[in-house]
Amino acid sequence: MRMGMIHSGNASKALQIGFLVVLAASIAQVAWWIADQVNLAHGYRDQVAALFEADAKAVTTVLATLPDAIDSAPLDDQFNQLMPHLRIDAAQASVRPEARADLAAEVSSRINRYAWEGGFFLLVLLGGMAVLTGAIRHDAQLRRRQQDFLAAVSHEFKSPLASMRLAAETLTLRTADANSRRLGQRLLEDGDRLLGMVDNLLDTARIEEGRLEVRREALPLAALVAAACARIADEAAGRGVHIDSTVAEGIGLDGDAEVIETVLRNLLDNALKACVAGKGSAIRVCAERRGKAVTVTVDDDGIGFPRKDAARIFDKFYRAGQEHMPGTGLGLYIVARLMALSGGSVTAHSGGPGQGASVTLTWPAPS
Repeated sequence: MRMGMIHSGNASKALQIGFLVVLAASIAQVAWWIADQVNLAHGYRDQVAALFEADAKAVTTVLATLPDAIDSAPLDDQFNQLMPHLRIDAAQASVRPEARADLAAEVSSRINRYAWEGGFFLLVLLGGMAVLTGAIRHDAQLRRRQQDFLAAVSHEFKSPLASMRLAAETLTLRTADANSRRLGQRLLEDGDRLLGMVDNLLDTARIEEGRLEVRREALPLAALVAAACARIADEAAGRGVHIDSTVAEGIGLDGDAEVIETVLRNLLDNALKACVAGKGSAIRVCAERRGKAVTVTVDDDGIGFPRKDAARIFDKFYRAGQEHMPGTGLGLYIVARLMALSGGSVTAHSGGPGQGASVTLTWPAPS
């Protein structure tokens, strides 16, 4: 499959950007909360100071209205007990400097407490994000090493497998012994199966690395479907499965030939495995144009899957009927990813386990 560098979203980078957005929003929220609390504290200070001044004026007014013959000393003592923030001197009330200082100290203490609480919250948030970011980076590096390892091992497998297949094919053609031909054919089939698995591993690694370049050209859909069906025809016949294809005449498609071949190959391989696992006997391929869309539907009477799993079957490593379905669970995952990259879509339907399945590929029709 042709490869080329294109931009691709990276999950770890997306999470890091998300953390930065959350951090920025949290800093803004904490800053707003601290500013709001500071404003409230200052408002409280101004309000209490205004009340102190009002108390002083009220007491001064009361003392000024007393007749000169009345001794105001007892009243002064009562006012001092009721309003310790006032100082009364010669029938004149004023706010004590100590009361003003205490009020200012209380407000300052509140502001400092708010600042420390907000700072502690941000520090905990930063620490948590740093730990999560480190874990995400470590996980991304581990995944990348795993993908590199799979790609390297798959490449190492592919060359000897191709050589072994070629040798088996040569021996099969040159021998006249029926048993030798049968064993040679079995080797070819097993070699094709292993090469298909290696191709799926390589395709998965390349797709997830975001290096897949999808080219577009006018393609005859009938030829692509016929080639895909012919590729598995012998294996299907050997397993008692009949393949029938119907393609409306003149249907074309704008897409990448290798991508579409890979999609059809994986889809038909999956249908054959489902038939073998579910003791089915028929695969039907139908291609047609529906309005502004071109569709290819692959039906089988194989193992099927629960209706609730219609979307899950395209997940990585998912296999319908885990204990019965052979394979790695990558085929339909590759189909879904390649269809998305090609601008198409894929859907699946099944009546339930043992009732077969239907998978439909949909592309925009060429203009």
